[in-house]
Amino acid sequence: MKRISTILIIVFTVTFTLTNQKLNAMEKKSVAKTTVLMYSLKTSLAKMTQDVGDITNELMAVATKSGLEITGPQIWQYTNSDGQPNTKFTLEICIPVKEAKGDPGKFKFVTLPEFKCISEIHKGPWNKMGNVYQRIMGEITRKSIPMTGISREVYITFDFVNQENNVTEVQMEIN
Repeated sequence: MKRISTILIIVFTVTFTLTNQKLNAMEKKSVAKTTVLMYSLKTSLAKMTQDVGDITNELMAVATKSGLEITGPQIWQYTNSDGQPNTKFTLEICIPVKEAKGDPGKFKFVTLPEFKCISEIHKGPWNKMGNVYQRIMGEITRKSIPMTGISREVYITFDFVNQENNVTEVQMEIN
């Protein structure tokens, strides 16, 4: 029963998010601070899939076991990723939760600070998200906006069978 209510919360959150955002429209915005259940690791784009392994399922299992109320879609936060396959960076995999409670085990509870960013919604396969990053970087460069080196991918909808159905918000933090 808890699993069903968790899934319903995610569906309602995703539906609300999508009805309040235009697909493929770049925008400057501020994301409110968010409490998350997090796993942090050092990786590279070349080894990320291997390094992440089953962590996302483990995070969800801990959230469910602890009775945490999930308040939004999964967030992957990248610090100092430059798009090169072998550059090491910090990846933080986050599940937004209403409150920090219970034993997080090997994970931790963190409050992500307010996040001022340029964002764009990407619909389709993740291997085509590079185009979104290029558009955002072009806009940031044209307007000489200082960046922090932190970006996020918010996985609004993911479909491993038909990746054309994926909806991901790409956010690049700015000063």
